Amino acid sequence: MTGKPITMRRIRRMRAEPRVVSLAGLRDTDGGGKEIDIIDDDSNDETVFEQPKVLRSVLMRAEAESDQTNLGHTTVKTIKAAGEAPRIVPPSIARGDPTNTLKGGVRGQMKRRHSTVNNPPTAITEAAALKQMSSHLLGEGLVLESGRSTVVKLHQHDLRTFTLHHRGTQGMRVAAYNDAGQPLLDVDLLATEEQQSIVLPLKSDYLVVTGYGGDEALYEIDSPDAGAISLHHSTDDTAGAGFHPRTRLVSTPVGYVCRGGMVSLSSTGLEDRPWVEAVDALKTTKEAVFHTSSNISTFAIVHAHDDPPSIEGNGVEFISDASVIQGTSLSISIWAVKRSTDSSLCTISTSFVESGSLHSMVALAGHHQEWVEFFKSRDWTTIIEEGAICGHGESILHLSAGDEQVQLKRVEDVAPSLKKDRNRPSQGPRFNLGALAVGEVVKKDLSKHAADKEQDAIVFSMLSGPKNASVSKDGVLNFTPQKEDIGLFEIVVQVSDSGGTGGTATFHGTVGDENTRPYWVGGE
Repeated sequence: MTGKPITMRRIRRMRAEPRVVSLAGLRDTDGGGKEIDIIDDDSNDETVFEQPKVLRSVLMRAEAESDQTNLGHTTVKTIKAAGEAPRIVPPSIARGDPTNTLKGGVRGQMKRRHSTVNNPPTAITEAAALKQMSSHLLGEGLVLESGRSTVVKLHQHDLRTFTLHHRGTQGMRVAAYNDAGQPLLDVDLLATEEQQSIVLPLKSDYLVVTGYGGDEALYEIDSPDAGAISLHHSTDDTAGAGFHPRTRLVSTPVGYVCRGGMVSLSSTGLEDRPWVEAVDALKTTKEAVFHTSSNISTFAIVHAHDDPPSIEGNGVEFISDASVIQGTSLSISIWAVKRSTDSSLCTISTSFVESGSLHSMVALAGHHQEWVEFFKSRDWTTIIEEGAICGHGESILHLSAGDEQVQLKRVEDVAPSLKKDRNRPSQGPRFNLGALAVGEVVKKDLSKHAADKEQDAIVFSMLSGPKNASVSKDGVLNFTPQKEDIGLFEIVVQVSDSGGTGGTATFHGTVGDENTRPYWVGGE
């Protein structure tokens, strides 16, 4: 043989390219074999490992914050876990009594835009900003705020072992998927100021981390597991994993990240967007595959009356026929399920005859019959919430390969501004100033983004931002980025009038390393 080491690069090349071997002299007359040397002298044996990189990052904050409640839509409550009540398999119900719940539907509202209770998501899409996030993730640490989902491409086909190190002041979800979209890991973690580590499974090609917000005292969890937070805690009196048309879904190359799971939808054509409103994706959907925790007792699908779902599960067993409740325009089919595997994860697939028949998929823990009664008495067109469960909290993350020793800093050491901002009210809307260059003079009138019902004079003040930025009292932003501003920046501005202090807004963007050279447009 050539004596060259066998590497993954050589193996892939040998599989991809045909080899031509002369058979002359293959055998001696006595039948003894001879060695055959496959000449590979011109191959490049250098192994090049691709570094993990952040593909996209989307922030969905809780609706509001206050000093009295653990925030979001209303208040955080805990849903009774399955172990707290005896399991009762409900009788088979072909059709329930019609109710006035479940109004609406995707097919009937395809031209209508849904409003939401949370602020619109903000996505980081600039290449320079994503590159900087990748550097932080592999360097001193990447800060993950409450409500933010960050998608990382791992490039783990070379069989390296990756470890995610984390610490922080919030609950968090960590999920890893292979290149086919199958979940290899999905776990909800509690807040911890002590550094913790998770070894990601081999063949994990994508990593998704989501900040739930809150703190250790907020969540009543015995131990981290799939769905430990999403199935039992919420900002209102519902809790579960899944999606509905008003949900905003975070896009990944292998599916859409939703509350407590990942869903693959057929024929959406929206995969290039950083996030989508589920109603837009559901318009063209006939088939859906939902990956979530197998620690569930109930599964429900909201759908069109005339198009009941076909359904099958892997990792859970359906132990009842469907209980079907008819609403004004929609029906809901509800099954009792139980875990049928050692894995903490399951896959539930459904299909329909027509596009747009699927409205919601919901996985729930707790007493199944209680959920059936709950469905009968509520308007379940907006079943699952999104974004942060609590509007405050951060984590810091570091991704290492092999046996690298890592000592994570605290969040406030990496991002000092967070320490003084933690007790500050929620930072309202966000406005993207785009990509700026070092030395570029930026002058922007912010007054058009603020209003006062009594027509009082509004005074603007900058609470935080780069040292070269300033905001005048009448709302004019002046900012000339310098080299120390390269990367992401945020400028937090507050408004006030004679009645007192109002809300804040954040103006954000990126500063590039150098200005691009001018060029001619047109000509021959």
